[in-house]
Amino acid sequence: MRPEQLSVESLQAFVAVVDTGAFSAAAERLHLTQPAISKRIQTLEATLERPLFERQGRRVRPTEVAERLLPEAREILARLRAIEQQVADLDQVVRGRIRLATSHHIALHRLPAPLSALRERYPELELELAFMDSEAGIEAVMHGDADLALATLPEDLPKDAEAHTVWTDDLAPMVARNRAQDTPLDTLRRLLDWPAILPPADSTTRRQIDQALAAQGLHPTAAQESPYLEVIRMMIAAGLGIGFLPRTMATDDLAVLDWPGAPVTRQLGWVRHAERYRSRTLEAVIEALQRPQ
Repeated sequence: MRPEQLSVESLQAFVAVVDTGAFSAAAERLHLTQPAISKRIQTLEATLERPLFERQGRRVRPTEVAERLLPEAREILARLRAIEQQVADLDQVVRGRIRLATSHHIALHRLPAPLSALRERYPELELELAFMDSEAGIEAVMHGDADLALATLPEDLPKDAEAHTVWTDDLAPMVARNRAQDTPLDTLRRLLDWPAILPPADSTTRRQIDQALAAQGLHPTAAQESPYLEVIRMMIAAGLGIGFLPRTMATDDLAVLDWPGAPVTRQLGWVRHAERYRSRTLEAVIEALQRPQ
């Protein structure tokens, strides 16, 4: 096998199948048909003379060959995107495609204004949004699958990661307003006695909440978990329990409770790979995100 026999399209399909675990999901991600994805994978397998996936119903699992190919495929695709951006920069025009990995919360509550400004100012700019948890978004950037992650920033960033805080969320305990009126308990007692509705245990936001609770001598077990703060807000408003949310999400059907401890905050911002080319187009996106709204 010669390196020139590996096509970019086949490598893109391969990485998408690995990431999504299914040919149908990979097709949706790349805006292709499932037969097109299958054909590209078959072409790559024929070139390598090795199978890349084991079929398990509708899901697939990478073979050992695929596991070895994956980091190289990611690096090749990342280098190609960097080359495309360097060529585009020669025109002195902000153009090309930027892949943003963003959490649903940031996309809903923080992105509308900067995205609108970017669209108006740079009509030749293409923004591709991939919605995923903050931790997955940062991992996508480090693997070369995204140019920029918009995420809740962890205390410890991966090696070679560059990050900048753009927004700060002040988190507060909240309950359904009718439950706050019916049972006038203090906040710590509610947290001790009521079902807790929290983000997943492996998320940065959850770790920050757990640290704040532990400082007050509380170690509640989550009755329900969701990676989506909008879903947590809905469950709290329905009276299913108590949880922490950004104060900006407080609505008429929620009661914000007093918090006796130190402020519970989380930092939201962008993360990029510090060693990869920082194009003019990426600079324009970062500038729009950091511009006061």
